[in-house]
Amino acid sequence: MAKYYLYVLSSRHHRHLNIGVTTDLLRGVNSHRALVNRRLKKKRVLQKLVYIESISDLDEAVNRELELKRAPRHRLNRMIESVNPGWDSISLKALESTGFSVRKA
Repeated sequence: MAKYYLYVLSSRHHRHLNIGVTTDLLRGVNSHRALVNRRLKKKRVLQKLVYIESISDLDEAVNRELELKRAPRHRLNRMIESVNPGWDSISLKALESTGFSVRKA
């Protein structure tokens, strides 16, 4: 059974949030970061991984992504702060060391 990851990336001062779904969390986050930097003409923009959800069904993952993209900002802030109160960057290497699979199986 495939796992899908819904993730939220934040800019340094939390002004911008990027929401996405992927099966390979490492590749998904890195490609999203590269896309943002390319769109901003190579200007360095810190993109912190601040929220992750693991979802087993593709349709459910896509619906959840659309739900979050349409949600008011204060709701997204509360959701992130419920699991990551300091908006700290989540380390993918630390996640892997705890047994959380961030790569496609």
